[in-house]
Amino acid sequence: MAADTLCKTPFGNFRLLRYPARRDEPLQAWCAADLLLLDEVHRLAVPAKDILVVNDEHGMLGVALVPSAVWTDSALAALALQRNLAQNQRPDVPVAWSTTSPPGKASLVALRVPKQLPYFEYQLSVLAHRLAPGAIVLAAGMDKHLSPRVAPLLEQYIGPTQRQRGQRKARLFSACRDGRQTAPVATGAGYYCEALGAELQSQPNVFSRDSLDAGSRLLLAQLHQLQAAGTLLDLACGNGVLGLTAFRQGLAPALIFADESAMAIASARSNALRIFPQDSDCFIFHHDDGVVNYHGAAADLILCNPPFHLNHAVDEYAGRRLLEQCAGHLPAGGRLCFVANRHLDYLPTLKRHFHGIEKLAQDRRFVVWLALRR
Repeated sequence: MAADTLCKTPFGNFRLLRYPARRDEPLQAWCAADLLLLDEVHRLAVPAKDILVVNDEHGMLGVALVPSAVWTDSALAALALQRNLAQNQRPDVPVAWSTTSPPGKASLVALRVPKQLPYFEYQLSVLAHRLAPGAIVLAAGMDKHLSPRVAPLLEQYIGPTQRQRGQRKARLFSACRDGRQTAPVATGAGYYCEALGAELQSQPNVFSRDSLDAGSRLLLAQLHQLQAAGTLLDLACGNGVLGLTAFRQGLAPALIFADESAMAIASARSNALRIFPQDSDCFIFHHDDGVVNYHGAAADLILCNPPFHLNHAVDEYAGRRLLEQCAGHLPAGGRLCFVANRHLDYLPTLKRHFHGIEKLAQDRRFVVWLALRR
């Protein structure tokens, strides 16, 4: 059953759709945490030009508030905002990426607490140096996803913090910027990758930023079974570990790195140029919804460790979308090699778009598939 798309707020009623959305989308484009933020912003009556929205997931906050800017890491979130603004005939809202500081001097910040705690701390550190004394930071999230460290981190970086009312399993925090001095938080984390023979660094919102995840490790162990390609695409690249290791092993002379996270693309770019400083012309970096809007030369080999979460929810839809993108991108005879959790059933999607499907390896948690484009 499709979810209701009409959201009633103190700023008006809006039709809101998730992005990406499946047919008869069962999930709404907002949650109780968004509504708590809007109620409090409405009570404070701060002009829109003085509001900064942070981590808006599907554009609900941006559509309702039309703030000075939305600060986000996610290309998917930016696309959701753009589409929902157009659908509701609202003015455009500037988007600032996580890899830069937000513009202007907001007096009120409406922030959805992100999934990654190091990313939350990074954002608070940046805001602490952008906000004037007296500015308010409102932070909200669903109870089951909130860390006990949310309030202490707000207190540490922003100022006196109140844990406000809960509603429909969501919680709101309010912090007032005072004159305290805070040191910038360390933004990077890293690990040594034996298969690559180099140290990889990652920014705060990158998946598996301080260790090689088990799925990627299993895929890397199968690279020797793959035939060389002309161009390789590292899809959902994260810090670039799959593509860079394949490049080191001579699998392709040209690489495309694609991810919806601005910090992932920045991390992959930094790692590529640091590890292979003489080969900068061999790399392309694409920050968007996978390769939906990529118009360069097609790759004939794709490596992918697809996500299996939509924010906090375990959902194979994100992975299926990427496999369908692979099918649309690859030429006939092109190859896809990807790793997935064993409990996720991607085989029907593979069979619709690929042939010669082969299981290269598996362990108790993951399976590595190789498939040829029809």
